[in-house]
Amino acid sequence: MATTGGALAAWSHLVPYITGNDYFRLRSIRISSDETRVTPQTLAEVAGLYDDESLWDIDPKAIRDTLREASWVHEANVARHFPWQVSLSVSKRHAVAAAIASGKSYLVDEDAVLFREVDQTSVPDLPYLTGWDSAPSHAEAAGRLRSLLGLLPEAARRKIEVSELHMDEDGSVWLYAVGVRASVRLGSVEKAPIGMDRLSIALKELGNLSERARLIDTDYRDRIVIRGADDKLPAMLAAETETGGTAAAFPLHSSHPASPVAKATDEKAARHG
Repeated sequence: MATTGGALAAWSHLVPYITGNDYFRLRSIRISSDETRVTPQTLAEVAGLYDDESLWDIDPKAIRDTLREASWVHEANVARHFPWQVSLSVSKRHAVAAAIASGKSYLVDEDAVLFREVDQTSVPDLPYLTGWDSAPSHAEAAGRLRSLLGLLPEAARRKIEVSELHMDEDGSVWLYAVGVRASVRLGSVEKAPIGMDRLSIALKELGNLSERARLIDTDYRDRIVIRGADDKLPAMLAAETETGGTAAAFPLHSSHPASPVAKATDEKAARHG
C-alpha cells in the first residue's frame, strides 16, 4: 500500500511537469479546407488554437463541435501530433439545389441542410425546391424537403433537367423542366418517378406540338392528360379528345374515361412562362 501511495504521489508531481513543459507547446497548425472564402487564420481562431498553448490542454472533440456549428461546415476533423503540432481538416457543404423558405432563397446540400441564404438574383444555376415549407410542422417540412431532394437523382437518371420541383399542400409534386413549357403534375412523391417516365411518353407523342402544351398531367391510372394554351391542340393531335375542347388524353392500357385535369396555379405559370 505504501508503494502504491508513493507511486501516485510521484505521478501527481510528474503530470504537471509534463503538461506544462515547453516541449509540448503548440508551434505548428496544419489546416486543410476546401472553403476558399474562409482563411486558415480565421479557422484557427474559431478553433481557439494559439501559439504556445499546451497540446495537453487542447480538446479535439470540443474543437470539432465548435467548427461544425458553422452552417457551411459539412465535416471537421482535428488531431494532435505530439509534441507540438495540431492538424485541422474542414470540408464545406456543396449545394445541390436552392430552396425557398418564407420567401427567402437558401442553398441546400444533399443532406437537406439549408446552409446559406442567397439573393434570388445571384442564385447559382441550380434546381429550385418550393412549396415544401407550407407544412404545418417543422419536422414535416423537413421531410418534404428531403422527398423533393430525392427526386433530383430520379430526374437526372431520365435526363430531365429540373428547373423547379414544387410540392402542393396536399403533397402533389409539380415538375418544371428546362426545355418543357408545360407544367407537369407528377402526383405524390411515390408516383413521381413513374410520372417522369410518362412525361417522356407525352413529349414523344406531342413531337413538335409540345410547345403548345401548358399542362401535362401524369397522375392518372390509365392515361396522360394534356391541356393546351387554346382549343387548337386537341384537333392537331391524333389522340382522344376530352369534351372540354382544350385537353387531350393519351390512353395507357385502358379505355376508362379521363378525369378532369387540375390546372397549374397562375403563380407557377408566370414563373415558368
